[in-house]
Amino acid sequence: MLVCHCRAVNDRQIEAAALCGATSVRDIVTACGAGGVCGGCRPVIEEILEGTPVALPASHAAVA
Repeated sequence: MLVCHCRAVNDRQIEAAALCGATSVRDIVTACGAGGVCGGCRPVIEEILEGTPVALPASHAAVA
């Protein structure tokens, strides 16, 4: 689903940025540009961030 019309960023791109460590709209703006022009998509970005698991740093990853 297209989330940011200004930058043509979809939900999968935002989820990928979140999985790589983005935890705020500001982080998403830096990662892919979504939310950085008009700001109309920021509420949707926040919803996506709330529903995306946060990646743990390598030092916290479980050791098999």
